Amino acid sequence: MDIVSIVLGVLALATAFAPFIWLQLIGGCAGIAGIVLAQRAKKADYRKSLTTAIGMLCSITGTLLCFIAPVLSLISNILLFFMTR
Repeated sequence: MDIVSIVLGVLALATAFAPFIWLQLIGGCAGIAGIVLAQRAKKADYRKSLTTAIGMLCSITGTLLCFIAPVLSLISNILLFFMTR
């Protein structure tokens, strides 16, 4: 489960910069699943602290980027709309 959380975190990081919002939302959901899997793996075996920490870090970073990027894109498009008038 710890390796799967790393893979899901990397997937979330990769889709954070995709040009499609629906793909970013899928990446955000993959990041959330990676966070849950990293927590379960840490509970199941405390000796896997390094791989679960990497999975948790990748998943949290990817999730935040996936959910912040569309908001920032929308704000920048609104600002560009009003600046070009």
